[in-house]
Amino acid sequence: MNRWMVLLLSLMVTSVFAHGHSEHTLGTEADSIKSSDKTYHQSISMIRKMHPEFLNHKRDKTLRQGVRTEEYSLSGCVTCHASKKDQSNDYHAIDASEQFCSDCHQKVAVTVDCFSCHRTTPAEGVK
Repeated sequence: MNRWMVLLLSLMVTSVFAHGHSEHTLGTEADSIKSSDKTYHQSISMIRKMHPEFLNHKRDKTLRQGVRTEEYSLSGCVTCHASKKDQSNDYHAIDASEQFCSDCHQKVAVTVDCFSCHRTTPAEGVK
């Protein structure tokens, strides 16, 4: 019985934390930053693990305390991680199937409710 429990738990943990999906894109701007060997985030692994907490903290400061900054803003995430449709200037919605946010959220069975209020594509005139 213990062996089955260990096997089940290890499968659950590895499937949840597995990263790397050949179909999803990092986003147009994020791809160009990555290809130039520059880094935007100090620690990618920390962003992957802690982004819900970062977003909730940002939400609390913005909504409850009125503090609005560009650092770690949701619009900044969308601007960098949205991907363009083919060669046009139109963007895929960031939460659409096979896009940056949706792949991981589907994998861990989490509903993305940010975009019920927020834009899913960069604002007009953004890169």
